Amino acid sequence: MTDPGQLGAIFRQESGRCVATLVRVFGDIDIAEEAVQDAFIVAAEKWPATGVPPNPGAWITTTAKNRAIDRLRRESLARTAMPRPRSSTSAPNQSKRSGL
Repeated sequence: MTDPGQLGAIFRQESGRCVATLVRVFGDIDIAEEAVQDAFIVAAEKWPATGVPPNPGAWITTTAKNRAIDRLRRESLARTAMPRPRSSTSAPNQSKRSGL
């Protein structure tokens, strides 16, 4: 079992290191910070039932890395699935056709 105070202490001890590791991996501090925050939310949900793992920093880092990868995959998929806007050179110009 874990209490909020214990989770807060782990956050203070491990979050900076986890963010730094993910910044080195992904090169983006926003992605790293959001992923670490998401990992701590998962920890707050799971650890009360399963207990704190032997190496909570590694657990948080691994979970955050997986969350960041999932996010990047979703964003990449969304970009490829979106239709591309037509460029202005491919559409006929109304002012030229009307003689204006």
